[in-house]
Amino acid sequence: MGQKVNPNGFRYGVTKEHNAIWYADKKDFAPNLLEDVKIHRFFEKITREYLIGNTKIRRDQDNKVTVVVYTAKLGTFLGQSGSNLKKIIEDVKKYVKNKKLVLNIDAVEIEKPDLDAKLLAESIAIKLENRGSYRMAQKFAIRLAQKAGAKGIKTKVSGRLNGVDMARSEGYSEGEMKLHTLRQDVSYATATARTTYGALGVKVWVSLGEVFAKQNQAYNEEEPTHKKGPKRAARVKKESTKE
Repeated sequence: MGQKVNPNGFRYGVTKEHNAIWYADKKDFAPNLLEDVKIHRFFEKITREYLIGNTKIRRDQDNKVTVVVYTAKLGTFLGQSGSNLKKIIEDVKKYVKNKKLVLNIDAVEIEKPDLDAKLLAESIAIKLENRGSYRMAQKFAIRLAQKAGAKGIKTKVSGRLNGVDMARSEGYSEGEMKLHTLRQDVSYATATARTTYGALGVKVWVSLGEVFAKQNQAYNEEEPTHKKGPKRAARVKKESTKE
């Protein structure tokens, strides 16, 4: 059987921006990479508390780290006068075990949380942990995404569904999902539901339409149209001169 490639990694450098953007010497590359992994793990742990969708890491020449955090709870994440943001920065330094780390966090609000695959996957996982129906949880997430304007959505839950002895997978799909088309903007994420009868894996794909569709439409609207009226008028004049 053919293996399915990760839709995010398949589109990095084409229609998606990498989650980490920096350059380093050979001696600094491994420590910086390990530091990035720890930073991503830290924000993964607080995803449900602040509804964090994605994190991107940038480093400048002085190795100053800037983490761009996309969250649906911007006010809660920042706190009053930025007090909570300062606390998060200190917590990141402790988790990374690098007190000399020069860290800056830029928080960006997610305008449409129902189109974010990570937040939808976490919402399904939370319902499963609260002993909710895996069918209803997936269908509810699909309805939310469709109302928010998604072109298509696909969900999948794997594990001991309803506590049965044999693990299986069950999923639902609505709308278009062109995974082979690189210009198709696909948001993909996973989540884990820790239940009393084991861990359940949750996968969500959200199709947001083609990236270049709007650009092509704008180009077609600006393209000048040629009228054939003047040419016909010129022919009439030429025939009249012959007569």
